[in-house]
Formats: sequence, structure tokens, C-alpha cells
Amino acid sequence: MSRIRANQITNQSADGAPVVQNGLVVTGVLTSTSFSGDGSGLVGVASTDSIITGTAATFNNKVDITNGTLEIPAGNTAGRNNPAFPGNLRYNTDTDKIEYYNGTVWKNVSSSQPLINNISPTSFPGTAGTSITIVGNNFESGCNVHFISSVNGSSTAAGSVAFVNSGILTATAPALTVSGEPYGVRVTNPDGGQGLMEAALDAGSAPSWQTASGSLRTGVVRNITLPAIAVTATDADPGQDVVYSEVTNVLTAAEGSGGMGLTLISTGATAGVITGTAPNVGSDTTFNFTLRASDGTNNTDRAFSIGVIAASNPTYFFRGSSQGGTGASDTSVVTGWSTNGNNSHSSGGANANNDRLYAYKNGSGSTSTGIHQNLFSQNAVLINTDHDKFDTIVTSYSNNGWSNSYGFSPAAPSNTWFSSAFSKSRGTGSYTDDIPASMKGNSYYFYIKIYGGQYLSAQMQMTLVKSYNSSNP
Repeated sequence: MSRIRANQITNQSADGAPVVQNGLVVTGVLTSTSFSGDGSGLVGVASTDSIITGTAATFNNKVDITNGTLEIPAGNTAGRNNPAFPGNLRYNTDTDKIEYYNGTVWKNVSSSQPLINNISPTSFPGTAGTSITIVGNNFESGCNVHFISSVNGSSTAAGSVAFVNSGILTATAPALTVSGEPYGVRVTNPDGGQGLMEAALDAGSAPSWQTASGSLRTGVVRNITLPAIAVTATDADPGQDVVYSEVTNVLTAAEGSGGMGLTLISTGATAGVITGTAPNVGSDTTFNFTLRASDGTNNTDRAFSIGVIAASNPTYFFRGSSQGGTGASDTSVVTGWSTNGNNSHSSGGANANNDRLYAYKNGSGSTSTGIHQNLFSQNAVLINTDHDKFDTIVTSYSNNGWSNSYGFSPAAPSNTWFSSAFSKSRGTGSYTDDIPASMKGNSYYFYIKIYGGQYLSAQMQMTLVKSYNSSNP
């Protein structure tokens, strides 16, 4: 049953005079139901006291405790008591707060509680003027925003704060130093209620890429071990390391899933390195991917690519029958070998047949000059850009005075002149050499050159001369 404080309840008798029962004055209060004549249910009224009521009605302003709940007067701001008295207490339906009158103004019993869910961006260079969006709850118009250093606790006010609604604010960041980062964000409502998101904002610089965007390598041959490919970014914040990762799923994804299957690692403070074996592509393929340089808070992304080519077949300058070819008749062989030299000696010559290239010369005492005999291809041959090796086989060699050599000339040799891009003086044996990078993609004549003293003789025979890619020998 409702219980009502005696000093809050009044009523009138039928003639309009206040009813007094044991010191209780009841006047001007309407009840929701008729009181019994004995006044039961009223605090301070004995059951034997007689309470005279007018008509059955309801209480308009009341303090009521029902089932353990304290119900106090409620209304909007315009409905406040006028005049109000110190200690007046009510619930304001406009502000959704309990308020009291302190004799001068109405004040909230408790402060609001703004909550911050997230901010954007979470980092900025530290210079004043960046707009920070704050998302949360219970924001009020007129609130302010401060940035709190997690290092020394210093508080710096936002340059300005715009109230969008109770869930969104925009604040203009002040100048903040790297030494004080990260910074918490604090929102304070006009009634003093505060909400803080700690370590929410980084005021340092984002990493800056030093490696230019675009192609990191082109012409990488399939299935070969890559030389390490370095990528570099630096961070202006003192002592800040940079960590690398892939944003896309190409560089480091497994080859079977369409990726390259390579490895990206961070080494030292600023360098990243790409290593691994080039994918075994069926045709020339350019792989595009995006890498991220991060200082742990700020990220900077950059797009790169690596071009992988399917290795071309070997090119045979000469392949004799002993090496599976048909010599000068082989369609893969450059035919039309030419000779030149000093033929004033007793005998000599140079030629190519199905089995071998050969050049020889015998000396004679009839002249004071030395001997020489040259053999060279009639046409220049292209060195493919993906070829990285030369294979040569010398099956016979003799020189008892000077030296013999073979090699590649960018121009057709004359009688005694050679401009060699690659030259070797070797005896009998099989040899593998690296192709100089400068030769790739250019055309050359192959030659054999015989030298000897005037009384001596020299000869050289070869059964194989080829260029090739080491992944497709």
C-alpha cells in the first residue's frame, strides 16, 4: 500500500476549512481513491483519526515508495517550481537527469558520462590543424576535448571542438610532440562528466619509402634463385624501426595459388629483403603487389612489381654430331663459316663440318712473320636476354709458340682485327662461363683465332658453342 508523508498531504472539509487530525493538516490534495474515514495508510495518522476528503482524485506531485522504488516529482524544465526552495528535488524529463535547487540555480545531482568508442585518424604528423573525428556516446553541446600524453600526463586542449550529435564530435588537433606520444583523448561535458580513451593518437611521422614504386626487377628467369631484392623506408621519429609486410596476397602467397612464393623479411632498422626462387611460369608474367612499411602505429603503402620470364631455349652457335647436332647442317646452327689469315706459310685452313669447327696453321722458316689463322661465323647471333651461361667444348688444341683463343666479337672480324666482348685462351676441355650482362640482348660473331711462331704450328678444334638459360639447359 502507498505510504504518504504527513507533512505533504492536505485536504479540506466540506466547508473548505482545513482538516486537522492529531496535528495533521490535510488540504488541497486530490487522491486517486477515497480515503477511509479512519485515515489508515497515512503516515502519522491513527486508524481512529477521521480524515475528511472532498472527492476521489489523484496526487499530482508526490513522493511515493512502491515496491522498493522511490518515485519523485517529474517534469520538463519549464515545469520547475516557481518559486523554488533550497532542497527541492525532481527528475527533469528534458535533460534526463535528477536535479535539485541549491537556493540559486537548479543543478544536476550527478554528472554525465561521455564514452569514446574510437577516433579517426589514429595518427597524424604532430602539426596543428588536423581534424580528429571522435565517435562515442553521451556527448553534449559545449563539451571540450583534451589530448593527454601517456608519457608525462600533460594535457593540451583541442584547437576547436564541433558538436555534431551525441555520438560524434570533430576536434582540431593542437601541435603535439613525438616525445609525448601516444596521446589519450578526453571529452569533458559542460556538467563536468568526462570520458577518456587512453593511448589513442600517435603524433609521430609515418614511414617514408626510399625505394621508388614500380618495377623492382624485370627479366627474372623462372625457377632460379633470386638475388636478394632490398626495399627501404625510413621513419623520422628517433630510434624508430620499420617493419615490412605485404598488403596484397601475391608476393608471399604460395606459387600454386597464383602467388610468387617469395619471402619478405625485415632486417635492421630500415631495410626489408625479398628472397626465394622465382615461380615456374609458363609464359612471361608480371606480378604486381603492394608492400607496407609500418612503425607500429603509422603505415605507408607502396605498389611494386617483379617481371618473371619463361626461360628461352638454348642458342647453338655450333653443335657437332658428337653433341647431338648435325654441325654446319643443323638448322639450329649458324652456317657459312668464314676464314681469314696469313696463308704465306706452308699450309693452313679453317672450316666447319658436321662434327667440328677447326682452324690450323703450320709455320715455315721461309718468312720471318708468325702464323695466324682465323675462323668466324658468317652471321651474327643474338644472345637472348634471359641467357646467363656459355658452354664450350675444345676437343683438340696445340700451340708450341704463342696462344690460341676463341670468343665473341660485336663486329665481323677482319684479317687480323678482333673487338672481343668475351675471349678465352684454353686447352682441351669442357667449359661453362657466365654471360656478361652487357652481352645480353645483343648480337655477336663467334670466332677461333690461331697464333704461332714462324717455325711452329698451331691448331684448335671445337664441337660445341652455345648460350642458354641455366634453368633450361
